[in-house]
Amino acid sequence: MGTNRSGEKYDMNRLRQEIKVPEDFDIVFWIEVSRDRDKRYIQEELLKRLKVNPKELGDEELKNMIYVKLKNYRKYLLLLDDVFSNIDLEKVGINDEHKGKVVIASRYKQVCMGTNEEIEVQRVSGTDAQTMFWDRVGMDLKYNPHIKTQAELIIKFCSGMPYLIKLIGNYLSVMTRAENVDCEAIWRSTCDLLTSPRGKPKGDLETVYKSLKFEIDKLEPDDKSCFLYLASFPSIHELLHDYIIECWRAEQFLNDFVELGGARNYGCSLLVHFVNHFLLEKGTKEAQYKMFEFYRRVAPRIARDDNNCVQESRILVTGDSFLSCLPNEPNSKRFSTLLLQKISCFPQIPSPYFEFLRLLELYKAKIETLPSSISSFRNLKAMFLKNCDQLRVLCDEIGDLYNLEILDIRHTGIYNLPLVGGNLTTLKCLRVSIRNGVGNEDRVNGQARQVISPNVLARLHSLEELGIDVNPTDGRWNQIVESVVAEVAALTELTTLCFYFPTVNSFETFIRTSMSWNLNNEWRPERLRSFKIIVGQQQENSLTEFDAFRWSAEKRLRFSAGEAFPNAILKILKKASSFELIAHKAANLSVFSADNLQGLEVCEIKDCPEMTSIIDGDGAAFQCLKRLYIDGLLKLEHIWKNSVIPELSLIQLTNLKLKGCPMLEFLFSEKVAVQLKELQYMQIEQCKVIKEIIKDGSRVEFESSAFPKLKNLELIKLALLSKICRDVSLKCDSLETLTIDACMELKNFPSTFQGAEKLKDIYCNQNLWDQLVWPHDGNATKIRFGNLHRST
Repeated sequence: MGTNRSGEKYDMNRLRQEIKVPEDFDIVFWIEVSRDRDKRYIQEELLKRLKVNPKELGDEELKNMIYVKLKNYRKYLLLLDDVFSNIDLEKVGINDEHKGKVVIASRYKQVCMGTNEEIEVQRVSGTDAQTMFWDRVGMDLKYNPHIKTQAELIIKFCSGMPYLIKLIGNYLSVMTRAENVDCEAIWRSTCDLLTSPRGKPKGDLETVYKSLKFEIDKLEPDDKSCFLYLASFPSIHELLHDYIIECWRAEQFLNDFVELGGARNYGCSLLVHFVNHFLLEKGTKEAQYKMFEFYRRVAPRIARDDNNCVQESRILVTGDSFLSCLPNEPNSKRFSTLLLQKISCFPQIPSPYFEFLRLLELYKAKIETLPSSISSFRNLKAMFLKNCDQLRVLCDEIGDLYNLEILDIRHTGIYNLPLVGGNLTTLKCLRVSIRNGVGNEDRVNGQARQVISPNVLARLHSLEELGIDVNPTDGRWNQIVESVVAEVAALTELTTLCFYFPTVNSFETFIRTSMSWNLNNEWRPERLRSFKIIVGQQQENSLTEFDAFRWSAEKRLRFSAGEAFPNAILKILKKASSFELIAHKAANLSVFSADNLQGLEVCEIKDCPEMTSIIDGDGAAFQCLKRLYIDGLLKLEHIWKNSVIPELSLIQLTNLKLKGCPMLEFLFSEKVAVQLKELQYMQIEQCKVIKEIIKDGSRVEFESSAFPKLKNLELIKLALLSKICRDVSLKCDSLETLTIDACMELKNFPSTFQGAEKLKDIYCNQNLWDQLVWPHDGNATKIRFGNLHRST
């Protein structure tokens, strides 16, 4: 018996309609479980479908009757829709002796724990959303011109949320089929109520609000405040997870955690909980989130119903229209967060507000300095000045913010961190980027200002997270880096570090002397929980490339110095999840030893002139690796030199990019290729002597099992490439996009991919297309591929 979590990719009723009986299954059961229905309800619905009267049977008799009846079927399918709690299938009467399948659709991940397969789907596509909606409402109304506009708005409003589509669809189906109703008026009213939910929904539509509020009411009070706080951001905003958690921290929703690291851990788990329960959706980029439009709109009502004023605590102002946005009377629960976007001058804030403000953000503000009145915000917990590129200095008054915990001054015009910064003794997180001075602005009495004034960092005894971004061409950093390293090494609470060590010696000094790194006891066994460490001289723009959008959830190391591998590098590499090796003279990565590579999830190797292979040895390596990027290895001949690859190596690899390796004749051996069962994206570019992707790939088991999850294959500027593998038609069950550019010898790829049934797009220049050799299956493949061809 197979079970899986559908996640409601589309309506279960539609899935049932698409299944063929008896070709696919002897019998199909579809049961909408919902919140108030239990095991007994499922059993009764099964027996009704089996034409047995369940009313006369006890619990044990129900179970046995279902077991016997289903055992007689060659194959059956049970669809359990809208499941709210765990179901013990054996107590229902279903067990592994049956030759059936069970599909569970649920909004809750824990309901599906222990199933054979889980399919995570956040939202349905626009086409599926429309199909699901009209299945619920009724196809007879779909082409009614009088409700077309309202229907489009309502479907858009549902944001692809299956549960919301069902609720509203069912409501409209009932309402528009009542006697003596104005159909058009019902649809207009529904649209108005949904898009303006501050007006209390009436009638049956109230069930939509109540059902969604039910999920929020299950949250703890502080967790509910965290959720409602997010609703105050505009719907178009996608927020980084670290920023969200820092806002929660500043608003004192996470006060149970003394350490910022503990608050981050809990905040991350809370965001996952919101996503798993469809209260929040992931953004278009990794580690970003946004709120569903409906929740954002109903949040004010939920807050009013609960007497929770947190939803009104945030004031967002774009431009200089500030004072008109202030409430008439300041209140600690109503005015605690202030975000000013693109203002040209810092506004005058009435003094009654000073004591209540806890979070201040200036985004792309066109100001050169902060006003002296900033010292009045004594309860300020977090201040974000990111991307204020005209801000040149931090005023002395900033040292009076004695309760400040988070200060972010990245990507500003600030050219040094002044001595007054050391007064911020409560600071837990400091992120700063220092720009090169222009003219004489970074000089005092003819002498260049130091990037960081002496004894600033050493006084920040509470500091847990430190990020310093400097231009590698700024000579001031090389002059003071040893003294800065000494101050950073003395910080005992440090858990997160983003730092540029221009020499190996400076990095070795830090590893040898750091209190945080060397403090290892039962309370702090992980040392640095997060780091972005760069060792070795860098190009001018290289640090910006390394500054990813995430901050606290990474362990990244970049090494670009010399020929050796110091012990300090190996120590940090063993803890790293991401490793970049740049312009190093290593012959391969095996010199690091497999133990130091086993935790890596991302590896990038670039411009290493002596590297002939990535791995050269028999030991298992890259057991956790998901992304491998190789660029500019002029002597590379092998990815994995040894023909025998250990069983666990590369089994999690999902992304492979390889570019500019002119000595590489083939990509993998057959034995390496069959390990890549998770590979989804592969791009090979500018390898002028490569002749085939997979050497000697001809076994039957290879043909059927190679690259089962590959979705996107790009082959670009490979002049001698003539085949993917030897005379094999790859099944490639998941392949959707194939790009072939400037590979004029690859004339037989239609035979290789004719079994790729999910292929949607083939990008190929017309010259190669006209020379292709087609397989001997009549014109079937030629016609199908012709419909998929996109000329480049």
